[in-house]
Amino acid sequence: MYQMKNNIHGLLGINKKLSTYDVPVFEKDLGDKLWGAANNDMTIHINKKLNNKQKKQAVEHEMEHIKQFRNGTVRYDSKNIYYKPNLSSPMQVIPREKIIEGNHGLPWEKSIYKKTKTYAK
Repeated sequence: MYQMKNNIHGLLGINKKLSTYDVPVFEKDLGDKLWGAANNDMTIHINKKLNNKQKKQAVEHEMEHIKQFRNGTVRYDSKNIYYKPNLSSPMQVIPREKIIEGNHGLPWEKSIYKKTKTYAK
């Protein structure tokens, strides 16, 4: 009889501890500098090279981006970031080529870095 050496989470690269029912967290090789990324499809990718504490911090930060996507203050496509400081503000269109993504000075990052404090320092 054949037995799988891994469960479905392991086969898919899902971090079961850090995932929630509606936001799966995938561990991937994201290079040496990137800790994580929140995606429009409400998934999170974190760098598998991080230690457990860093992974938790990365997910905490990226979950805040998921909240921004859900409340309509931030979204993106391959060319632009669409940002509203609040729901009554007009949408700002920021070309991705003109920014360094994840930069602490970007308005949609500032509030998250202020809240999470320890991520990606």
